Amino acid sequence: MSRLWRVIVIGVSLGGGLVTPVGSLGAAEPDSSPENIRLAEQVQTILRTHCYRCHGQDGTVEGGVNYITDLGKLLARKKIIPGKLEESRLWRRLEDGTMPPPEEHPRPSAQDLAIIRRWITQGAPLPASAVTASRKPITSAEVHNLILADLERLEPRARRFQRFFTFHHLYNAGLSQDELQTYRNALNKLVNSLSWGSKIMNPVPLDEAKTVFRIDLRWYQWDATIWNRILQEYPYGILEDTTAARVLSTFTLARMPCVRGDWFIATASRAPLYYDVLQLPVSLTELERLIRVDAARNIQQERVIRLAFNGSGVSRFNRILERHDSAHGMYWRTYDFDEPPANLANRLEGTLVPDPRNVFAFPLGPAGLAENPFRHAGGEAIFALPNGLHAFFIANANNARLDKAPVNIVSDPRRPDRAVEAGVSCMSCHVTGIMPKADQMRDHLEKNPKAFTRREAELIRALYPGKEAALKVMHEDMKRFAEAVAQTGARVARQEAVSTVTLKYEADLDIELAAAEAGLTVARFREGVAQSPVLRRHFGSLLPPGGTITRQIWVQAFGDLIRELQLGTLFVASLNGPSNEDNTGELDPLESLAGTAHQMVFFPEGRRAVVAAADRSVRLWDVEGRRDVKRLVGHTASVWSVAMPPDGKYALSGGMDGVARLWDLATGLEMQRYTEHSGLVSAVALHPSQPWAYSGSYDGSLAAWRFRDGSELWRREGLGYITALAADPTGERLLVAAGRFLLLLDAKTGEERGRHGPFPAPVSAVAVSPDGRWYAAGFDDGTIRLWKHGQPAAIATLTGHSGPIRALALKDGGRWLLSGGADRTVRLWDTAERQQPQVALWKQHAAPISGVAFLSNGTQVLAGDQSLSIHFWRVDSFFAKPDPNTPPERIPLIRD
Repeated sequence: MSRLWRVIVIGVSLGGGLVTPVGSLGAAEPDSSPENIRLAEQVQTILRTHCYRCHGQDGTVEGGVNYITDLGKLLARKKIIPGKLEESRLWRRLEDGTMPPPEEHPRPSAQDLAIIRRWITQGAPLPASAVTASRKPITSAEVHNLILADLERLEPRARRFQRFFTFHHLYNAGLSQDELQTYRNALNKLVNSLSWGSKIMNPVPLDEAKTVFRIDLRWYQWDATIWNRILQEYPYGILEDTTAARVLSTFTLARMPCVRGDWFIATASRAPLYYDVLQLPVSLTELERLIRVDAARNIQQERVIRLAFNGSGVSRFNRILERHDSAHGMYWRTYDFDEPPANLANRLEGTLVPDPRNVFAFPLGPAGLAENPFRHAGGEAIFALPNGLHAFFIANANNARLDKAPVNIVSDPRRPDRAVEAGVSCMSCHVTGIMPKADQMRDHLEKNPKAFTRREAELIRALYPGKEAALKVMHEDMKRFAEAVAQTGARVARQEAVSTVTLKYEADLDIELAAAEAGLTVARFREGVAQSPVLRRHFGSLLPPGGTITRQIWVQAFGDLIRELQLGTLFVASLNGPSNEDNTGELDPLESLAGTAHQMVFFPEGRRAVVAAADRSVRLWDVEGRRDVKRLVGHTASVWSVAMPPDGKYALSGGMDGVARLWDLATGLEMQRYTEHSGLVSAVALHPSQPWAYSGSYDGSLAAWRFRDGSELWRREGLGYITALAADPTGERLLVAAGRFLLLLDAKTGEERGRHGPFPAPVSAVAVSPDGRWYAAGFDDGTIRLWKHGQPAAIATLTGHSGPIRALALKDGGRWLLSGGADRTVRLWDTAERQQPQVALWKQHAAPISGVAFLSNGTQVLAGDQSLSIHFWRVDSFFAKPDPNTPPERIPLIRD
């Protein structure tokens, strides 16, 4: 145990931006001549043989370099300067023998160095195979779909404990698998270093590229309070108005169940969040009580091991280390001291008294435990967690917790303010767990036997067992720590992953990384910034070649970027609602998530609407007067689905409380309810001629039940999360959107009569034509598909919306289709047109669409949005008189 404050800086310094294609920084163009292919391959082989084990293998990142075999990145990040040996840092390290370090074997031969020399002097040419290959970006929608697929494989009751981390933005920015492995190692180590669980439990990758990871809160003894504390610091939360995002929130009971892994590593490894996630008390005394250490009694009963020394490397003066046994293994603490002024001279009865900050004059204490105790200024504690990893605590002289240690006592040269921060600074120093340090106190005692009384000398010998005994215990503690680290999938190395990732996250961003973090291509990011005066002021420095921006400015202006480019709604942690009874999530994570009106259906003439509202009510809304006619109150959580028959006598609603309710619109009273769903009732429908209601839930259940008593007509389970229902006007079929499938069920029995899918994206809206012959489905990816009943393949696929489809309506045997999307647009489609089926586009809405309808007058359509804004448009000029001799099914349609 030594140098507890010290931070090690080893090897090549950190590179620049995280990702840059080879050609973008002026590197040599790929040369695929046979000679250059052989030369580059030889260089890669040499680097892999002699350097890869410390600079990329299993995520190792000595000197901040974990891409040693990627010749393109060595050039792009200026580790190699083509044609210039002396300016190439990698070459200088190889030539002077410091890379690999002298103790590493095997070492590159003279012939190996000659090959690398020739490669650099010839301009470091790159064969085509050495260029970083372009990748298909992983979108946020794909991330959501991955998470949904994973959650659906779990038991429903386990879903609320699941949370997720993602590195897909770094993958999109072009980081190699070796570079990404460093981030994975850091995440594995950090979450387990914030755990009171007894086992190492590593996040589970969900995709082949290993960019999305799942954890279970129970693994680390976390709960909703801990997760919400993490979210209080999260600056990158974007609430997307998609079906997948809503389902994720309801499954996990969290509005934001997924955060960026690099941000988490760089933030949760630093106090105060580090302390809060680890649930540490506010004083060292309470911490010792938590881990069953009675420090005063242990010192009195000589059950401690101490060592003292000068020159700790991080402390400005001398230091004492002290080890106790704890409930989970070891507990080491330091006593650190102010540096005494050179002219201090206290006199007592005419005799100079040594300064009590000098541990070699005052090795006993602290105050209260010795007649002449030392006077320390604070210290650091490092203790074993139940899983074998280590945790850290910084305290002042009164044992009160500190986020950072005073720089006049200890310092960390790698932190911006040089302050030692609890968590990350300690991890960067304690790469081996305990840093071995030789005791100097016993030698001092033996060489100065008259400096202490006999009693003091005996006590010093009891507390300070000497170099060999202390080092033996240290190495035993180091071994246990290394075994725990190995279980995280990494290994103890000179460069620690968490601190390295933190430095990379805190570095300046280039435009490639900025675009990837925003979920955009570089071209789209550049265009968006260029077109917005607000964004140009924030991010204009990124636009010139080689431009960068500081992490602080990026975080500060990130919300403006989201708002200006309409990338979603910025997450606000303070809007979290009440927790459920077991404190694993929110009672209603969707409340106030997406405006006021979640869904609306219109009376045939368009003068009134029934609205499923976020305020837990069902509203009977006066369209022209823009006011409530009635509020139907009974749901105990936000309402998300609503249906109404053409005569407008009653309404059916479903909410986050898991209840479907039937309302009398004349009186505003509840007529009946169905309570057998265990999740959000996300879709409801009414039979056209029978007193039957249909309700579907995200819990995978679908029920048909009777008006008179709420009894079940039939029930289906395990259908997947249900997002939309539509009853066939003939009364024969029920159209069901279930995850990425579209099902056709018998309306009377619930038996399956057909299905379509799986589709690339979840189904988000459905509609059936008035004659029952045609039906349509809208999807989270903005596409719409149209089918003729009885045919397995879609007749048409319509594209144009840039976001999820929220509402659909069909007219005239399926020829005319009206759609509203989360992109705030309403579109009219003439499916008889092959080349340009979209005949009208309306952009007047300022919020995602909640409902659309063709009015009974035959001349107008209307649409309402989540802000309860409703607009009418005349469409009769688009409607050509159909040929009465041409049945609807023969109308030509646009095809896939």
